[in-house]
Amino acid sequence: MSRKYLLKLVLLLSLPFFAKAQSQQKQLDSLHKALKNAADDTVKMVTLYNLASYYAESNRDSAMLFNEASMVVANKINQPLWVANSLLFKSYLVQREGNLSLSLKLCNEALAIFQDEKNDKNAVIQKGDEFASEPKKFRKSSQSQVYHQLGNTWAGAGNKEKAIAYYKKEIRISEELNSKVGLVESNMNIGSIYNRMNKLDSAFIYSTRALENSNLTGYKTYAGIILNNIGTIYYKKGQLDSAKQYYQKSLLVNKQQNNVAAEISTNLAFARLYEKAAQADSMLYYASSALVLATNLKQADAVSTSAGLVSNAWKMKGDTDSAFTYLAISKRLSDSLYTDRTNKLNQFQNANFEEQLQLEKEAQQSVAAKNKIRTTAFLVGLGLLSILAFVFYRNNRQKQKANTVLEKTLTDLKSTQTQLIQSEKMASLGELTAGIAHEIQNPLNFVNNFSEVSNEMIQEIKEERAKKKEERDEALQDEILEDISKNLEKINHHGKRADAIVKGMLQHSRSSSSTKEPTDINALADEYLRLSYHGLRAKDKSFNSAFETDFDESIGKINIVPQEIGRVIMNLVTNAFYAVGEKKAESLKQNAEGDVFEPKVSITTKKDGNQVLISVIDNGNGIRASVKEKIFQPFFTTKPTGKGTGLGLSLSYDIVKAHGGVLKVESKDGEGSTFSIQIPSVQIIHKKE
Repeated sequence: MSRKYLLKLVLLLSLPFFAKAQSQQKQLDSLHKALKNAADDTVKMVTLYNLASYYAESNRDSAMLFNEASMVVANKINQPLWVANSLLFKSYLVQREGNLSLSLKLCNEALAIFQDEKNDKNAVIQKGDEFASEPKKFRKSSQSQVYHQLGNTWAGAGNKEKAIAYYKKEIRISEELNSKVGLVESNMNIGSIYNRMNKLDSAFIYSTRALENSNLTGYKTYAGIILNNIGTIYYKKGQLDSAKQYYQKSLLVNKQQNNVAAEISTNLAFARLYEKAAQADSMLYYASSALVLATNLKQADAVSTSAGLVSNAWKMKGDTDSAFTYLAISKRLSDSLYTDRTNKLNQFQNANFEEQLQLEKEAQQSVAAKNKIRTTAFLVGLGLLSILAFVFYRNNRQKQKANTVLEKTLTDLKSTQTQLIQSEKMASLGELTAGIAHEIQNPLNFVNNFSEVSNEMIQEIKEERAKKKEERDEALQDEILEDISKNLEKINHHGKRADAIVKGMLQHSRSSSSTKEPTDINALADEYLRLSYHGLRAKDKSFNSAFETDFDESIGKINIVPQEIGRVIMNLVTNAFYAVGEKKAESLKQNAEGDVFEPKVSITTKKDGNQVLISVIDNGNGIRASVKEKIFQPFFTTKPTGKGTGLGLSLSYDIVKAHGGVLKVESKDGEGSTFSIQIPSVQIIHKKE
C-alpha cells in the first residue's frame, strides 16, 4: 500500500517542478546562451559564477562544477577578487556537505585575498552590484561575506556564540558601507540560531529585520528561509494558524527562487505542524514532498529526517508496515550520518586545535606554555568524548521511550477528536435552536395579535348588547361573531404550527436512536432550509439572501434517520449562506455606489432512476481546485479562525455514507458550488396507488 502511495506522490510532486520550470528555464537558457556567446574571458568568468549561484540550492554537484570552471578563468585573467569569491562559494558548498575543516581553510584563503588593497586594481564588478563603481567597497563587502561564511562554519560545529559574533561582525561592516543586502543573510542567520536556542523574542527581532531588508532591496534568494524562521517562531508559540501562513509564503518564494534546500526545510516544518495538529494525510504529503526533494538534492540529513516523519505519519494512519519501512530508512541514514558527522566534527576540531597550538607556539616558546596547551587540548578532547557519550546515552533512552510516548499521544489525539466532534454537534444544535426561535416567533405573533383583536370584538358585542333592544344592530353583531370565529380558526392554525415546530425541535435535540423511519424528504429539506436562514438572521440582522426550492413530488417518503440527514442538509445550507454572504461583502467593498451581486441559495430534490438526489446550490465564490480534494477531510476548513471547526463536512460525509449514500461537490472558482447527496434505491418507499 505505502509503495503505491509513494509512487503516486512522486508523480504528483513532479508537477510543481514542471510548472516552475517554465519560468526558471528562461533564466537558465539565458545563462547558457550568454556562456555560449561569451565575447571574452571576463564575460565567461562572470557567467560561469552566475550559473554556479543558480544551482547553489538545487544541484550542488553542478554548482561545484561551474564554480571550479569560473575560478580557472579568474586565475587565467588575473582577477584575484573573483578567485576569492569562488573560494568562498566553494567553502559554502563543502560546509553544506559537513566538511567543516575544508570550509574553514577556504574561508581563510579567501579572507587573505580580500584584505589585500592592491587587489582593487582592475577588479571586474557586475553592473547590477550595489558597489559596481566602487572597487574598495566591493572588496570590503566581499570581506563581510567571509565573516558570514565563518559564522556558518562555526554554527555547523555547534559553537553558536562564535557564529553570532561573526554574523554581527558582518552586520557592522554592512552598516558601515550602508549595504542593505549585507543585512539580509546576517540577521536571518542570527534569528535562526536564536530560534534553535528557543530565544523566541530575539529570534523574531532579527528575523523581521532580515525580512524588512529583503523586501527593501529586492534580494529574495533566501526570503523563503526567513519566512520559514518566522513561521517556526509562531509554531513554537502555539500560534499554528500564523505559522501556517508564513510556511505557505515560504514555499511560494522558495519555488520562485529555485531554492530547493529551503523548500525541503519548509516542507519538513509543515509536516511537523500537521503532526502536532494530528492531520496524518497532510503530514504525510509534506513529509513525502521533503523526502523526494531531499533525495533529488542528495541531502542525506534531510532524507533521514523526512523518512522519519513519513514513518510517523503512516503510524498515525495505522499502517504499521509502512511506518516500519520508512523508520528503517531513517534509522539507517541517521546512524550513518551520525558517524560521518562525528568524524568530520573531530577533523574540524583537530584542525582548529592544530591552528591554535601553532599560534601559541609562535607566541610563547616556554615549556610551561607547551604543557598548558597540551593540558587544554586533553581536557577539551575529554569534554568532547563526554558529550558524545552523553548523546549516545540520550539517544538510547529516547528510543526506549518512543513507543510508549507515541501510544499515549495517539490515545490523547483520539480523545481530543471525540471532544471536537461533540463540539461540532453542539454548534450545529445551537444554529438549529436560533432558527427555531426565529421561526416560532411568527405563529406566536399571529396568535397574540388575533387574540387581542378577538377580545376587542367581544368588547364591541358587549357594548352593543348593553344598548336598548330597538337600538341594537343585529347585523353588526352577527358580522363581529363571524370575524371572531375566523380569528379562532387562525389562532388554532398558527397554534398547531407552533406546536409542530416545538415537536421538531424536541425530536432533533434528543439523542438519536439511529432508527430509520419513513420521512418526507421534501418537507425535511424545506424545514431545515428555513431554519438555517433564520438561524443566520438571528446572529446577523444585516444578512439577506434569496432562497428557493424545486422539489420532485414523485419521490414519496424515504427510509432515513431524519435527525441525521436534517443535520447534513442544515450544514450544507449554512455553508452555502456563508459563501454567498462572503461574496456579497466583497462585492460591497468593490462597488461603493451600490451592490451588483445578488446572493442566492437553492435546494432541489430529484428521483433519478434508483436514487434520490438532494442538491444544495449557491452562487458564492466557489472552491479552488487545490482545496476541493481536501474539503471532506476532518479538521480542514477554509473559514477564518473561530468561524469553523473543520468537522461539519467531515461529519456530513460520514452520515451520508452510513445511509449507504454519497456526498459529492462540484464547484468553479468564483462561480459557486453544488453539494449533492445521493441516496440509493433501497432507501425508497414508493407511494401506494
